[in-house]
Formats: sequence, structure tokens, C-alpha cells
Amino acid sequence: MGGVNTYWFLSAKFSGGLDQTERFIKMGIWENGYENKFLNIVRSISVGDQVAIKSTYNLKNNLPFNNKGQPVSVMEIKAIGIVTKNHQDGKLLEIDWQQTNLNKKWYFYTNIASIWRVKDDFWLSKQLIDFTFYDKPQDIDYFRNAPYWKSRYGDESNNQFFRWIPFYEEIADKLSVYHDKKKRLKLISFVNKLATEFNLSYLLNKELKDICPFTILGTFNRNIKESTRKKIAKKWATFLDVKESIPNSFEGIPLLNNQLSCFFSNSENQQKEINDLWDFYVVALNFSNANESYQEQFKQQFDNVIAQPCCSWQLTNGLFWIRPNAYAVLDKISKIYLSDDLGFIKNKNLSKSYFNGEDYLNLLNDLSVRFKEIYFPAHSFPELYLTALRKYESYVTNDEELLSNNQWQVVVLQFIKELCQKNGTNIFTRQDLLNNYIEQFEEKFPNNKTIGESLSNTLQRLREKNNLSFLEKGKYQLLNNDFEEDEDIDNENIIEQSIVKEIYNLEDLIKEGCFVEEEQLSKIISSLNRKKSIILQGPPGTGKTWLAKRLANIIVGYKNSNNIKAIQFHPNMSYEDFIRGYRPSGNGRLALIDGPFLEMINKARNDSQSNYVMVIEEINRGNPTQILGEMLTLLEVDKRTPTEALELTYRREHENGIFIPNNLYVIGTMNLADRSLAMVDFALRRRFAFFYLAPNFDEKWLNYMIDKTKLSRKSLEKIRHVMNNLNQYIAKEEMLGNAFTIGHSYLTCDSVIPDAMSWYKDIIDSEIKPLLEEYWFDDSNKLDTALKKLFIKNL
Repeated sequence: MGGVNTYWFLSAKFSGGLDQTERFIKMGIWENGYENKFLNIVRSISVGDQVAIKSTYNLKNNLPFNNKGQPVSVMEIKAIGIVTKNHQDGKLLEIDWQQTNLNKKWYFYTNIASIWRVKDDFWLSKQLIDFTFYDKPQDIDYFRNAPYWKSRYGDESNNQFFRWIPFYEEIADKLSVYHDKKKRLKLISFVNKLATEFNLSYLLNKELKDICPFTILGTFNRNIKESTRKKIAKKWATFLDVKESIPNSFEGIPLLNNQLSCFFSNSENQQKEINDLWDFYVVALNFSNANESYQEQFKQQFDNVIAQPCCSWQLTNGLFWIRPNAYAVLDKISKIYLSDDLGFIKNKNLSKSYFNGEDYLNLLNDLSVRFKEIYFPAHSFPELYLTALRKYESYVTNDEELLSNNQWQVVVLQFIKELCQKNGTNIFTRQDLLNNYIEQFEEKFPNNKTIGESLSNTLQRLREKNNLSFLEKGKYQLLNNDFEEDEDIDNENIIEQSIVKEIYNLEDLIKEGCFVEEEQLSKIISSLNRKKSIILQGPPGTGKTWLAKRLANIIVGYKNSNNIKAIQFHPNMSYEDFIRGYRPSGNGRLALIDGPFLEMINKARNDSQSNYVMVIEEINRGNPTQILGEMLTLLEVDKRTPTEALELTYRREHENGIFIPNNLYVIGTMNLADRSLAMVDFALRRRFAFFYLAPNFDEKWLNYMIDKTKLSRKSLEKIRHVMNNLNQYIAKEEMLGNAFTIGHSYLTCDSVIPDAMSWYKDIIDSEIKPLLEEYWFDDSNKLDTALKKLFIKNL
């Protein structure tokens, strides 16, 4: 079979409803059980596509292999068939169900999504397709020992760092029985005794009448001595009758801030907050067992609890504690790593206000896909967090000279928020702040002998950034009272999260004043969708860059999207600038830095549901084949799969190959009149589709200018006449030709022009005349002839 084929794995159970498998088979259909979800995906399913009804869940017992006591994700294949009709309503498919009552169990590589599109371009996918549709057995031993599953199920376990997982999962399971509020009196009594024994002041001060499960687990997951953590964990193990051994090491487990160790507040809503946290806890446990019926409930309750005043990113710590292999941590360390190193989060300063349950599940899904890649730096959520920790620790230093003013601001602002939360007011004094946190300041900045002075300077900077307001001598007011753990100071980057995306399509492009015929535009867009890479070439001023950026908007689907990056090639551009190379870092050493194209590749791979576009202006001003290197091969459509990945010239540790994903498009522009340009070789031409843009002073230009500039038709027709005459003269010139004609962009304006003659003369003198002087730098007679053709007595 040629090309990449698509197969569909479809659920027959929606939002906790009844299983519809029997009805679907009897009626020869499959029906989307949601009113406003997956409509476009269902519409995209083609007649002739092969589909399967599946059900996903976890099993721990009676498995055909040694699962080492760990739950295993199972996908049961119930029926397979072929799509005979798509009603294009996003709901109904007619299916020729060819095999039913299969009940085949597939292990490990599963997905709980109601609709899972699988392509035969990856070894895991190919095995799943062969198992489902062509009755080939699953090579279970191969899967057990693949990177993503090896640490849990492999023959040679690499689990020495995560031996705490069984204990944490069992304690989470045993704790769930206290979801029943009637049973919690015994629990509260034990917590109060524990708080007294270990002087847990944050609990003693609350006079507890109830408590949530995440705060309970936090009692031995705080920044305290490891020996104390073990003692508290042992107390809980005895109380809950946990059989698993107490961990010898807690390495790779996220900790709570000691001042923010409660997941609920002291407000009048305390009981509701606790109840909601218990409800979410149980849903999270059930959902982690690959029970797809809890997906919608998880998203809704995630949004509900993370909005609580004391429930910030630490909520993801709690999720990780109860099911480390199912949930990702999003503390400060993780967000930095996911943003700066992996490109999964666009903004490491992301606030919880701009993040919801659906975003979290999308992140989990994207990470799970990448975990299965052999050369991805982590293959599970515990390994991911441990990698982030080690990366972060490598940056930590006691050299105060390396601690920037911004780091001081981050630390001070965090302490201010903790202090205000503890006092129940956003007003505080400098002295109170210093008294409460002097030890922490000394610990974080051990070489700083003037802590008080540094604190005063930092408070001043926070005032300048409008984080604080000065009330009177030594007294301040915190202006942002959203008490989020680890939220950084500068919030400019999160503004994009709240911007409503402006949809952009071909109709919008035409309305903006594009003078290319609609039929030609449709051909360009069609070619771009098919070939993924195009070049717009033509004389200067024909709107190549203008059109390239708007074509990018169409591909992405939105105007001014951050999924678009534009860069200009120049003679000094190198592979090291554009792809990857060694550059000086802040500490004076050389560091391996990814260039803009590799950054876009990583973003596109980590966000497979969105399109990304790289716009390369004046692509032939540099040496394209040298700048692109092995990427030139990878641009080809049939090379855009993991199996065609190539090793880069500068390879990172644990990285074996890179490929360009299908959702990354490249649009280049080429100015044919620049004499300094390199010739474009055959290798580049073979990988791009080329489209020629010519000067266009036609009726479209004329009508646009009349509408926008309010100039008279008569004046504009004079301009059109002289420009057409000039371009005919240039085209006939033996040493120039059509490539050197003058484009319409020079004389296109989108605002009212009060004085036509002054505007025209200014454009000629400052933009067109210098270009003509370059054309005929050695022939003044021809230059004079050309300039005379532009003469207009009056407009």
C-alpha cells in the first residue's frame, strides 16, 4: 500500500451512559454520543476507512504475562468494519460491520479518547492495526520491554528510582474509603494526634473538623527531614493497613511548600472545598484506571477545585502522588522544563487562571505519545519529573552573583503571598516579612550579607512593576491577591492566553486586498496543503511577504497566531543559526542551542492538533541548501514520519533522529531581481512548489485604491498607465527582463491620501528611483528614459 493509511478506534459508551455496541452493530451504524464534541473529527472520517469499536480499562489480575502487581491498560476490540457513508453531520456513520463479538484484548498502547485516529506510520500503530484488522498476534514481550513500559513490566526492571510508587498507590486506594463522610470522624481523630506528635502547626492551628485527602498525603510530602517523612508515612501505613513497604527513598516526588500545605481554606466555604476535593480525588482514581466514562467528570471537577483559593498547581502534585504513572506534575520546576527544554508549554509563567482540565488532559495525552518515542528524554511521568528535577538542580548554585534581580523578586513575591494568605489580608510590613522569612532568605542567598538592603531594593522594584502599593513607612499592599504557588512576576506572556482567536480564511484574504485571482489562490493553498512547502517568487514589490503571512494565517486557521514564525535569510546565515549549533551562553561557555526551525519542529510535534508555519523571507539571499542541511531531505512529504528521522549534525544526548511533522508548513519568498542572490539548485526546487507573483495594476488594484485612499479614478489611471509603460520598458531590456519589473505594492495604500501628487512624488523619489538607479548604474541614458516614463504633470 502506498502512502499513510488512517484507521479509527471508536468508543460505544459516552459520558457514563450505556454501552451502544449491540445497537450500533444491529443498525449498521456508529453514532457520536456527544452533542457538541468531535463533530469535525467525525466529518473527517472517509468512506472506505476501517473502524473498530473499542473499550479501554485497566486490569491488575488474570493477565497473560507477569505484570509485577502493576495495573495494565487494556483495550478490548469488540467489532471491526468499513465506513460506507458519512452523513457529514458530525454524528452519524453508516458501517458495514464485518466481524463482531471479537472481544480481543490488546495491551499497553491504548487510548481512552472516544475517537482515536491511528495512522500506520509508527511501529506501535502498525502492530495495533495488524492485531485489530488483520488478526495478527500482539508481541507482548516486545511491548513489555519497550522504553515506555520497561520500568514497570520489563524483564530487566529499571525501577530503582521509583520503588515508592506501589506504596503511594496503595495508600491512595486505602484512603479512598473515607470519601464517605460518615467514616471521617476516625480519620480526623488520627490526623489531630499526628499533628500533635509531629508538631504540624498548619493543621493544629485550623482546629480541624474535616480534612481533604490531598492535605493528608501532603503530611509526608512537605519540605521536612526525610527521616520525619518516613515516620509520618509509617504512621499512615499502620492506620490504613498498607501492606507495601515504606519507601527507602523519596527521590523524584514533588513536595509542598511548608507555608502552603493545606489544599483548603479557613473561609466559610471550607466544608464545600473539602467535599469537592474528596469528590475529585475519587474521580481522579477512577479515571486513572483508564475508565473513559470519567473523562468529562474529571475535566469539570479539575476546573472546580483548582479555582479554590488554596488549590493551585499543587493540585497536580496530589494527582501525581495518587497515580504517578497517570498524572503529570506542574510545579515551577516542571513548567520550566516543559517550556524551555521540551516546548510543551508555551509559557512557563502560566497562571492557573488560563489553564483548565481539558488543557491538562491534552498535555497528558501529548506527553504519553512522546513517551513512546525511543529517544525522547523521558518515558513516563515519574521519569519526566525526575529529569526535570535533575535539570533544575544543575542550574542551582550558591554563587550569589548568579542570582538575578528577577530571582530576588520571584522569591520575595512568593513570601509576600504566603504571609498575606496566613494573615488573611493583603497588607503587610517590611519588618513582618523580614521577621517571618529571615531564615529562608539566608538559606536561599547564603553569600548575601545585606539581606535587609536587598529586600528593600526588591520591594521598590515590585512597586515599579505594580505588584505592590506603598501605603506608609514600612507598610505595603499586595495588589495581586491571587495566592498561587510559584507564580512568577512578569505576566506579559500570559496575555496571549486570554486573547480571542480571530478566525482567518480565504475569504478574509480576498477582503484584505489581495490582487491575485481567487482561482490562483486556491491552487496555491491546495499545493501548500499537499506539498507542505512552497515558494512565492517574483519581482520586487509584488506582495510576496504580505501574501506569505496571510497564507500562513489560513493554514493555522487564525490571524496573528503564535504558531507562525517569520525569519529572513541573509548571506551570513548558517546552519548553526537556523537549525542548531554552539553559541556562547551567559556563563561564558559554549552551549548547544536550537535554532528557530528546530524550535518550530518541536512545537509542532508537541501540538499535533494544530498547524504551524515557518515563513522564510528572501530564502535565496543565503545559501538554502547549506543552511537547511539534512532538513532539506526531511522537507519532502514522504519523509515526514518518525521512520525517516535523520541524525542532526549537532546531536544532543539521548537524541538519535529528527523528523519534520506533517503539521509544520514552510512558505518561502524569493526576490528574483536581487543580483546578489545565490542560484537555487535542483534539490531545493524539487522540495518546494513555486508560484510566480507579477505586478498587478489591474481593476482590482484600481478599485481597492479608490475605496481606501479616496483618490479619483482619473488620477489612479494615470499612475497605472505610467507604471505599465515603465514595466514594459524594463521587460524588453536585455539585461533585465520581467524579473526586474516594479510591483504594485510600492503604490498601494490602505488609508486616505490627502495630496495625491505629493504622495506619488515621494514614492517615486524615495523607493522606485533608487531601485532604477541600481538597475542602470552604468547607463545613465537608459536611467533617464525610465524616469521620464514616470513623469506625471498633475494628479
